[in-house]
Amino acid sequence: MNTPASTPPPEADAASGTDPANLIVERDVPVPMRDGTVLKADIYRPAGTARHPVLLMRTPYNKEDAQTMNYAHPTWYAARGYVVVVQDTRGRWASEGEFRPYATEGTDGYDTVEWAAALPYALPRVGMYGFSYVAAVQWLAALERPPHLACLSPGMIGADAYQGPAYRNGAFALASTLSWALFVGQDAALRQGRLDWVAEINRSYAGIHGLYKHLPLKSVPGVKPELLPFYAETLDHPTRDDFWHGQSLRELYDRIEVPVLHLAGWYDLFLDGTIENFLGVRSKGATAAARDHQYLIVEPWYHMPWSRYVGDLDFGTEAANRIDEIQLRWFDRWLKGDEARWRDEPPVRYFLMGDNRWEQAQQWPPPEAVETRFYFHSASKANSINGDGSLSVRSPERESPDVYVYHPSIPVPALGGRSGAVPDLTPMGPRNQLPIEVRNDVLVYTSEVLAQEVKVVGDIRVVLYASTTAEDTDWVAKLVDVHPGGAAYNVAEGIVRASYRHSLERREPVTPGEVVRYEIPLGSTAIVFKPGHAIRVDVTSSLFPTYDRHPNRIVPPGEATEADFATATQTIHHDARYPSHIVLPVVQAT
Repeated sequence: MNTPASTPPPEADAASGTDPANLIVERDVPVPMRDGTVLKADIYRPAGTARHPVLLMRTPYNKEDAQTMNYAHPTWYAARGYVVVVQDTRGRWASEGEFRPYATEGTDGYDTVEWAAALPYALPRVGMYGFSYVAAVQWLAALERPPHLACLSPGMIGADAYQGPAYRNGAFALASTLSWALFVGQDAALRQGRLDWVAEINRSYAGIHGLYKHLPLKSVPGVKPELLPFYAETLDHPTRDDFWHGQSLRELYDRIEVPVLHLAGWYDLFLDGTIENFLGVRSKGATAAARDHQYLIVEPWYHMPWSRYVGDLDFGTEAANRIDEIQLRWFDRWLKGDEARWRDEPPVRYFLMGDNRWEQAQQWPPPEAVETRFYFHSASKANSINGDGSLSVRSPERESPDVYVYHPSIPVPALGGRSGAVPDLTPMGPRNQLPIEVRNDVLVYTSEVLAQEVKVVGDIRVVLYASTTAEDTDWVAKLVDVHPGGAAYNVAEGIVRASYRHSLERREPVTPGEVVRYEIPLGSTAIVFKPGHAIRVDVTSSLFPTYDRHPNRIVPPGEATEADFATATQTIHHDARYPSHIVLPVVQAT
């Protein structure tokens, strides 16, 4: 199939609805919260006496922008029969109060939903939309169960505040966390009248690629504790302790009562969490309506902007951004009661990279995928593309291990991948990996050139048998699609900090020289490795600045300095006793 079934072409909806000239726009409308704090909202609605359902966006990124980098302007939805309310969250832009990420978004969301439902020109049915933080506030509001909330459409948001956005298997998500802290700090400094702080933040933001190497991480220039206490708090809680448990959606799926349209991206940092949210509410939701009406759409996109062009690749016309048209059908179904607009939709629609077309499934991962092991091999050494590392379904027998050295002063750069949120600031999307695959501290295992296509759909993991000379270190694995001619594009990657191998809630040093089995989740994907291509796995010990440089010692991530750096000699085993491999969910051709 080409596009999600029943998706109208853009012109089908553009031809209907209210003339934009007949819209009413109200700015800075006060919305009182239960504690007396006043938040401000802009309202876009059709003129006349008819009442319309409400679309609500609550954003810390300026209500006048309304996330228009990815969505149509609110007037587009208003012209199609909606009252669109876009609100600055507490402590941001025009709204009163103090900005503490996530702290009051649940109750503020509840109060805003009920306020919007009571507007004299509104039908008392409210849907929420937006991505990233703006998706998180949807979930937090839904957990409070406002009576007039009818549905959600959250894009690209995680299931857990620790695992994914802040840390991944113990590794600190440096690029996304630091860039976001600086971004939100600008408005916070302006609100306090500190133009000197604004200038410092802007200098840091402009030089962020150099700033990533600044140590210790807790004293990065421009990140003011007075403005951004949550950045230091994140670094102060490197394990998944009680600080994080209260911010976890995955433990509260049984409180969700409404239908949800989940949007994910194959190159988004929240991919795993978005899928987990879909599965979690589908199995544990509080109502039948919630459990029976969870839908997942996975595009080939990164966090933003949304387009057919992602990183170095063009995924074709089927990957174009049609989210507004899809959302309109979704909201028409749940807010206007037009069942024909969202009928017979499969629970899962995903973009199949390689073939660059849409497929559908009744569940995720699709049950027809068969877990297949591709083992690591080398005859001499697998260091870099100059080595002889190979990948095949043949299990290893007697082979010597591969050895490389990792020192945190010369980390392996992250070329593309799953970070966030802006591609010119953080490593995002598919990129040619050859510039790092020439390094000897990257092990490269490549299959033979494929005579037939290999379709991989589902969850990927690498099983690594490894030893280190350090008390702690990082292990990174990456799945790569090697094109004819040699260009090699990343598909998925994962990282595990060795001291978290048993639990995210405590750190345990490893015994130097001991061979340990590590399981590295690479997340989900859907790709066809085409004939003439090859499948490749890269193994190394850093993915910088997506994640912080591990000093190879157990040191709090916010306090590590160059004085803590230690050299680690890493050994990857691939023999009959220690068969390192990648597990790919392969769908056989029919």
